[in-house]
Amino acid sequence: MKRILLTPSLTAVALVFLVGTGNALLPDFTREELILRSEGIVLGTVQDVHSAWAEDRSQIFTYVTLEVQDQFKGQPVSREFTIQIPGGTVDEITQWVSDTPTMIVGTKVIVHTFMKETGYPWIYGWEKGVLAVEDGVIPEYNMTLEQFRSLVETTTK
Repeated sequence: MKRILLTPSLTAVALVFLVGTGNALLPDFTREELILRSEGIVLGTVQDVHSAWAEDRSQIFTYVTLEVQDQFKGQPVSREFTIQIPGGTVDEITQWVSDTPTMIVGTKVIVHTFMKETGYPWIYGWEKGVLAVEDGVIPEYNMTLEQFRSLVETTTK
């Protein structure tokens, strides 16, 4: 068997090319695009995060349950709202999917959603479709919840 050895400089060049392609998959959505293209937008507090195998054990999904405090767009949702995110860890097996958000129990978030054929809502815009909320302010947008509500209303008219 023939072995191919890479010098440190060739390895570094290969890694730069691999790392450089990792962010190319997710478009740079504007606030307005996220609002217009999502089917629903909810404000909630993360109550539960757990991962499980799909029925056919072909992939792992993470399920995030939100306690909904408000809804800015879409069909009315129940007070408890569960979102499905591809990837996660079950036992010692991790399936990693790029550009998916990490949700932490106890955090307040705004989530842009769309329905997937799995029967669960998914996050529109992947990690860009989740906005942290702290003391009534969305730090990433530098605006209050009321300013965000106004943005949603003017964007969807």
